[in-house]
Amino acid sequence: MNKIKLIVALTAGLFAFTSVNAGEMSVTGSMHVSYQSEQNNVTGNPLGMNTDLTFSGSTDTDFGTVSMSLATDGTFVGDSGADHTYSLATGYGTFSVANNGDAANAVDDITPTAFEEANGSGSGSYTTDFGSGMDGSMSIAYANGDILGTGISVKYSYYPRLDGTTNNEKAASGTQSANTESAESINVGIPLAGIPGIGSTPLGGAKITLGYENSDSRVTDAQPKQGGTVAVVMPLGALKVGYQKKGYQAVGTSTADAQDGFFKDDILGIAYAVNDELAVSYNIIQSDRHLLSNANGEVEQETKAINVAYTVGGLTLGFQDAKTTNSGYVKATDNDTRTISIKTAF
Repeated sequence: MNKIKLIVALTAGLFAFTSVNAGEMSVTGSMHVSYQSEQNNVTGNPLGMNTDLTFSGSTDTDFGTVSMSLATDGTFVGDSGADHTYSLATGYGTFSVANNGDAANAVDDITPTAFEEANGSGSGSYTTDFGSGMDGSMSIAYANGDILGTGISVKYSYYPRLDGTTNNEKAASGTQSANTESAESINVGIPLAGIPGIGSTPLGGAKITLGYENSDSRVTDAQPKQGGTVAVVMPLGALKVGYQKKGYQAVGTSTADAQDGFFKDDILGIAYAVNDELAVSYNIIQSDRHLLSNANGEVEQETKAINVAYTVGGLTLGFQDAKTTNSGYVKATDNDTRTISIKTAF
């Protein structure tokens, strides 16, 4: 009987110890279906579908909270295209290793919208953009959402090699994408609420966001991809207004275009929450491409969009009517789309 009591006590103690140190796992996701009509091109089959799943877990350590996430974007079988994140949250900020969540890409367009960015539903062709090409490579990052109680946030990402590969543990990418080198990006968020003399005014609700990227190139005589952005978003009750300016240099893939491919973008977003369920917005992006070796010289691609979103619980109904002129930076080329979206979170 004493042996049985001892076994029971040891077993209970083991489970008690395990429960203190065991982590937690959760699964979240969404199902997204859409109907898109191409106004200037052949529509073909207008139906689209995407399923996102995110597996996340966390556990407490002596150094802070360790968390991981595995997010699939439409493809689950074989783990192809998955976003991996491993992070350690401490009192000094969060350190992470990941192949997603780039600091520049995260602030590519942060102007207010009810549903999608102006060019977020297939209207226009913006193949090169601020922060593009950064997600997908292994990086180490640091983030702090509130530096010394000022409300200022920062995130910095560094890529030993921007080669678009996700390495397994105990592995290196080798000679993948020999035309690329290291890269880095950063964003800084500055709320005006903490600035004396401004925080108590209507401007106190505004926030300024800065971003910078730099990706080195190994191509002879080619300049790196680099750029910067500044955005101001201001809430005025149910109304939000935002303006963003971007300038970025595309990576030269040959000596001939090493000095070309400079872009300047202006983005405007005005969103209004009619009530807790219904929101509308008007969004514009104007992108000027400067290409010295092209006979067309400077070409401006512009997309204007009207967005409507209706949300009930985990269900969101979205609509966008978007019109683009000089699509793909080709003069007199229009690309207009109408998109209906149904998204359910679970």
